[in-house]
Amino acid sequence: MLEKVLTTAQNDFERHVLRLQRYIRQPSVSAEQRGNEEIAAMLAADINELGGVGRSVPGVDFPIVYGRFDVGAPRTVLIHSMYDTTPADEPTWVVPPYDATRMDFENLGECIVARGAEDTKGPLAAVFNMIDSYKRAGVPLPVNIILLIEASELGSKSLPAFVAKHADELKGASVAYWPWLTQRSDGTATVWLGLKGLMTFKLRVTAGEWGGPARSDIHGLHEAWIANPAQRLVAALASLKTADGLEIAVEGYYGDGDPITAEDEELVQALARRINADSLKAELGIARFKQDRLADAIRAHCFQSELNISGLQSGYVIENGHKVVLPQVATASLDLRPLDGMSVEQVVGAMRRHLDKHGFKEVEIEVLNGYVGGRQQVSNWAVRELLGAYKDTGLDPDIWPRSATAIAVQLFQKLGMPWIATCPGHAARKHSANEYLQLSSYRNTVPFMCRLMWRLSQAEGGNKK
Repeated sequence: MLEKVLTTAQNDFERHVLRLQRYIRQPSVSAEQRGNEEIAAMLAADINELGGVGRSVPGVDFPIVYGRFDVGAPRTVLIHSMYDTTPADEPTWVVPPYDATRMDFENLGECIVARGAEDTKGPLAAVFNMIDSYKRAGVPLPVNIILLIEASELGSKSLPAFVAKHADELKGASVAYWPWLTQRSDGTATVWLGLKGLMTFKLRVTAGEWGGPARSDIHGLHEAWIANPAQRLVAALASLKTADGLEIAVEGYYGDGDPITAEDEELVQALARRINADSLKAELGIARFKQDRLADAIRAHCFQSELNISGLQSGYVIENGHKVVLPQVATASLDLRPLDGMSVEQVVGAMRRHLDKHGFKEVEIEVLNGYVGGRQQVSNWAVRELLGAYKDTGLDPDIWPRSATAIAVQLFQKLGMPWIATCPGHAARKHSANEYLQLSSYRNTVPFMCRLMWRLSQAEGGNKK
């Protein structure tokens, strides 16, 4: 029966592309408060059309799309995904970003170039097309499916409350699956055993009793005797990391820690042997890594928390000009990616103690949002079936202990279910101009998901609920 489903999935590829284009052509941009209600309604309607029960549930900021396909199977798979995207305001798009244009792109063959092609409408459409393939083949789904689709780009604010409210229903799942297109441009498949969390916050220095121009910006001639908020902020930021930028210098930052096991180190060394460093650097668009050795770079990517300065704002900056000013306020936007053993509260406490200890009491911390990720051991039964689905597809994937991509993995693991992720298909340039999905690799995505659901239904181990 699985072969019938796979044949249907392969023959229906053009239908699958049309669904993806339809989802992309409905913009859903959280930062612009645009289109999220409409895409949520569209997805809920598609769930119902495919024979499930779907609805758009109001959330803290944006709706949650909640769907169920109850077919009486002994095992249930929770599929977690997202429907929103970042803005597409970059001036260098080669096509309108929401037209979902099919075109020959660079040296990749036919692609869809559009906002959301990678992140995350490509894998989201594949989930719906997988369900559709079983339906059109006349073969019942081998597992019950719960769909939990959120708006994540501004920090998954609606997700924790929804999971808490529906915990008893969600606990019926045996495994959580996060579909994501992780195949590299050279065809190498990639599996992630875990993800990091995300915390976004601002550090702000405002003139006041401590010093600085309290009323407004003033002329820069006063800098010798009046403190500069921008200079204080820059000094505070520099104190957060070691001078070489390789380590975080905040005591207690990592909390209880997430030690690297012997199994983890074996995976790191295997990746260092398999990966062509020059190819990876070219794909990332960089000249070099911070670390001199590839194994060290991989280890840092998997087991260190990023503490990234994503923006700085203060005073007056203009190309080919200058305004002599001593600014009243200086602000930095930062994002960090918590590991297991960390929490938002613990990180904020460590940051506050560090700033105070180093003489930066005037630096304010404003947390925007935050959650912790999680990871699964390669020996887990669900990981075994995931790797088996790759093998069935003819792919031998690189296995990463963790990716720095941020998803609230821990929410599902706390409900007692293992977590798995990734699928074939090459896509890239999320959050930037000319995001794309390579269609030749996307041909494997829906058949892979069909195989994965089948394997999860048949697997030994884990819970059948």
